[in-house]
Amino acid sequence: MEIFQLVKNLILELKINTTKLYLVVANVILVIFAIWFSNVGLLPFYTVSDFVFFFLLAMVLGLYRPGWTFAFFVGTLALENINLAPASIGLSLRPYQFFGIITIISLAIQFSTKRLAFPFPKWRWYDALPLIFALAGMLSSIGSLNGAVSFKQSIVAASFVALYFLTRIYVQSFEDLKRVAPFFLSSSLVVIFYGIWQNIRFLAGRVSYEIMPGRPNGTFTEPDWFGVYLVFLLAAVLAIIYAVSKKSSQHVREFPMTGDRLLMTKVCIKQAALYFGLFLIFISLTLTVSRSAWVGAAFVIVGFLKMILTNGSIKFSEWKWKKFARHSSYVVISIAISLLVSLQLTNFQIFDRVQSTGGLQKVTVSCEQGTLLKTESVIGSIGELTQYGCKFINLEEIEIEKAADFEVFEIKRPDPTVGIRAQIYEKSIGQIKSNPIFGIGWGSISDILGKDESGAGLNASNIFLEVWLGSGIVGFLSLVVLLSYILIKSSIQYLSNGIKDKTPVAFVALGLFAIIIPNLFNSGIFLGFVWTYLGISVSLLAGNVEDKKILKDEMSSH
Repeated sequence: MEIFQLVKNLILELKINTTKLYLVVANVILVIFAIWFSNVGLLPFYTVSDFVFFFLLAMVLGLYRPGWTFAFFVGTLALENINLAPASIGLSLRPYQFFGIITIISLAIQFSTKRLAFPFPKWRWYDALPLIFALAGMLSSIGSLNGAVSFKQSIVAASFVALYFLTRIYVQSFEDLKRVAPFFLSSSLVVIFYGIWQNIRFLAGRVSYEIMPGRPNGTFTEPDWFGVYLVFLLAAVLAIIYAVSKKSSQHVREFPMTGDRLLMTKVCIKQAALYFGLFLIFISLTLTVSRSAWVGAAFVIVGFLKMILTNGSIKFSEWKWKKFARHSSYVVISIAISLLVSLQLTNFQIFDRVQSTGGLQKVTVSCEQGTLLKTESVIGSIGELTQYGCKFINLEEIEIEKAADFEVFEIKRPDPTVGIRAQIYEKSIGQIKSNPIFGIGWGSISDILGKDESGAGLNASNIFLEVWLGSGIVGFLSLVVLLSYILIKSSIQYLSNGIKDKTPVAFVALGLFAIIIPNLFNSGIFLGFVWTYLGISVSLLAGNVEDKKILKDEMSSH
């Protein structure tokens, strides 16, 4: 009977807000249907009238409760490859941009009619940096080779800056962040399962909706960007684990002998759920085969374990070695089990992929009988295969080639991405030297760097080079100063003894590593969650620790 009473008390303790629960469920359903409709061709909308009708419906919701549309904005941040706008409009509109526009218009109407239910945040000097970033891109488009394209892309850049300010308005404290976090986490769970489902479909020889066969891209335009998103999600989940761990330790100190079984049960359930989430993230992260994301994940994990160990203290005597060992073992076990599962869900040689980062890469070839090439032979490039009567094949073609009586085996070659990146960096730096002040404008970068094998335009493969090329030195410096402020301010607050709850700072610091490290090898500057993170970070670091209750009333039942 004690167990049943404990379960009953636990349910009562959760105090689930019914309205918020309905909204989270609606968010999950919205994300699932958006993915489904996009895959079967029901999105984007066929006609402008269909789009306008849907826009007006959402506008009614926004005018009634703009906090709800902002919650859906957060919940759809992962939907990067889904477009809502009809082709006749001539532009793409992602779901989070759609809900962002709805919320901004609703806020403007409420502000102009003096019906806004909460005050705007106190604007500070660093809020000017995103504006400078947007203006720099517009100035760069003036002297661009493709002025019209560059100006259009600079408008796109400005739209992401608008999302930064929208986030600053709605997330002014840690309490505000906690209210919208369930929308982000619930939709992330859907996207993770979708990414795993993509690879299961690929292995079964069915339509997988993957951009690169065998590498899930989830709801992103390429696997590497899906990897960046997963690393950011990893940082968010680890920050929550850090918070739960701190709460557990505080309770043990307050009740050293008996403790509160109800609270401890809640903590255990939360930690189990969070580490199961880590397990799923690690599976998806492995399947993306994104080495830049793997490096970013390693930095985030090390940062998390260091936070668990030190909790901001530089005194060796205050470090929590037992807690560090416990969480280290949990992380290692999660990674190990996820690897065992992932190896059954991919045709890629994961460990060879890791090794190829610094040297040779294994590739599968199909050769005529009697070829001089042998297993583990090393060639300079794929172009040399023809002289041996061989050709490069994809993993799904192995059985077909064997059935045709060809010899199929693996050989080695220098990792081509290393050479390609070196050429990209050389060209990018050359363009920066030629155009150091204004850059070459957004949208002109691929004209200089060329295209990849699929015909898609290449980017600078580095977020800082990309920004300098797109918006010149002014845009580059505005981004660097903003990121530096976040890094320095979060470090100071983390080491400060005056801040008791360091969970917000932990999220900011881990999130920063999650975005910067993978983007040293990618150019993911125009991703919705990146600009949302920037808006959240500066709000949390601004010292607005009081609960402004911006979203609380709107998510309560009436």
